[in-house]
Amino acid sequence: MRRCAAPRKWGLWAGSATMVAAGLTAFAFQWRSLVHAMAGLRTLFGRRSAAAHDPVAHVEVPVSWFVAGALVSGAGCVAIMRLWWAVPVSLGILAVLLAFVLSLVACRATGETDITPIGAMGKVTQLFYGVALPQQMQANLMTAGVTAGAATAAADLLTDLKSGYLLGANARRQTLAQAAGILFGTVVVVPAWYLLVKNAAVISGDNPQFTAPAANVWASVAELLSRGIESLHPTCRAGMLVGGLVGVLLTVAEKFIPRRVVAWMPSATGLGLAFVIEFHDSIAFLVGALVAAAYARWRPAQAETYVVPVSSGIIAGESLMGVLIAFLGAFGLLGGR
Repeated sequence: MRRCAAPRKWGLWAGSATMVAAGLTAFAFQWRSLVHAMAGLRTLFGRRSAAAHDPVAHVEVPVSWFVAGALVSGAGCVAIMRLWWAVPVSLGILAVLLAFVLSLVACRATGETDITPIGAMGKVTQLFYGVALPQQMQANLMTAGVTAGAATAAADLLTDLKSGYLLGANARRQTLAQAAGILFGTVVVVPAWYLLVKNAAVISGDNPQFTAPAANVWASVAELLSRGIESLHPTCRAGMLVGGLVGVLLTVAEKFIPRRVVAWMPSATGLGLAFVIEFHDSIAFLVGALVAAAYARWRPAQAETYVVPVSSGIIAGESLMGVLIAFLGAFGLLGGR
């Protein structure tokens, strides 16, 4: 029996269960978004009356563009999953179709609530392929990655297009610009990945350079589905049970408890994340939240104006410096590293 003695490993399972349960519960409360998204398919593929005249048809994206893009990108995803991750073609096609359906749900949820249920989208796919492809962690992760990636991109592009509509931009030109962004982004991202992540020790091990807490959650779910819950130590299973119950209860409470009380309740996602990430990161979050809360009580008007920009600048500065250090280390420009 595997041991679960390390506090970090135990916290990973408890925190993952909290976030997964909270995400799926919140997704269940958005069932109307699923219904509306499915109903929206009739608008997308339905026939338009020949007599009907759309004054903005010349700037809208035609359905033929969507079909062509879906066929090309879908075929590419299926081929890559088959060649590199041994996912059967039939299940690869199913993953693309599932990604399309869940992307509609993600877009609808983003449009209605400004919250994209990325985690829930991936977990739904992981649960499905945990049954369809048991004991295959890589295939489980890759198919879930297709779903979550499609949902994320679709929701982000929806936000871009909505901003364009508000500003009077041309939707066709926006779409072409986004397609160009895919091309140039791929050209840049792949070499950058190989430059920064030269071996697995950078993203895994006892002291990884890139902790990627969300990746740990995905990996833990894939490991659980491939090996079975019996492979976990009883304390890990107990942590998962408690974490799952806490995630469900907190999410349900947010829906039915008065808002003035909810303001004092911990976030299920934040609570679960604190178990997954490094302790010093959790402390940093706490210190930042306390400083922001104190500033908001001291100078409410100034806090409304400055807290978010200053916080964003701190996050961006730390991220950029981390990337700079990683590049300097990759080129051997940091002494002793």
